[in-house]
Amino acid sequence: MDRLLGRIRKVVSFFHRSTTAAHVLKTKQEMLQLPAYKLIHDDTKRWNSTYDMLERYLEEQAAVYSALTEKTLKKNIRDIVTLSDDDVKVAEEVLQLLKPLKTVTTLLSIENAPSVSMILPLKTRILQSICANEEDNSITRDVKAAVRGDLISRYTNPPEIQDYLHRSTALDPRFKSLTHIELREKTYIDLTTEIVATEE
Repeated sequence: MDRLLGRIRKVVSFFHRSTTAAHVLKTKQEMLQLPAYKLIHDDTKRWNSTYDMLERYLEEQAAVYSALTEKTLKKNIRDIVTLSDDDVKVAEEVLQLLKPLKTVTTLLSIENAPSVSMILPLKTRILQSICANEEDNSITRDVKAAVRGDLISRYTNPPEIQDYLHRSTALDPRFKSLTHIELREKTYIDLTTEIVATEE
C-alpha cells in the first residue's frame, strides 16, 4: 500500500505543480467526458484524505494516463510510474474495504451532537464489514487485519468505559434491539438495578 500510495502522490504532486500538466489533464477529462475535478493530495495524518485521494485518482485514472502520455508532458516527467492493472485492482479493493469507515467518519462529522450511544453499534458494523474471506488477496487481508487490530481494542479500557457505552446504547431507542451487544442481559440487569435503587 505504501508503494501504491507513493506512486499516486507523485502523480498528484506533478499535476498540482505544473499549470501545463493541469491544463492537459483538464483537456483529457473533457475529451473522455469525465468530471473536470482536480486530483486530491492527501494529508498523511488524516486517513480519510487518503481515501479521498485514492477515490479521485481511480475516478480520473483514464484522463491521468492519457495526460501523462502526452508529448508535451513526457519530457517533464521524472520518477512517475502509472499504476499497473494489478495496482488498480488492489486500489479498488482497498477503497471498497475502507468505504464503511469513510461513511462512519462522514456520518459522525455532520452530526451536530454525535451521541456516545452510536460508538458500539458503529464499531460492530465496521468489524463485521471487514471480516476476512477466501477471495481476499494478501494485501486486502493485511489491510483488514490492520484495521481490525487497531479498532477491536478501542473503547475497551478501562472496563468502566465499555460498561458506560453498553448502557448508553441500551438507553437509546434507535438501538433497542441491542443485537451488537454481547452483554445484553447483564446491561439490562445493571440498568434495572440502578433505576430501582434510585427510586427507593
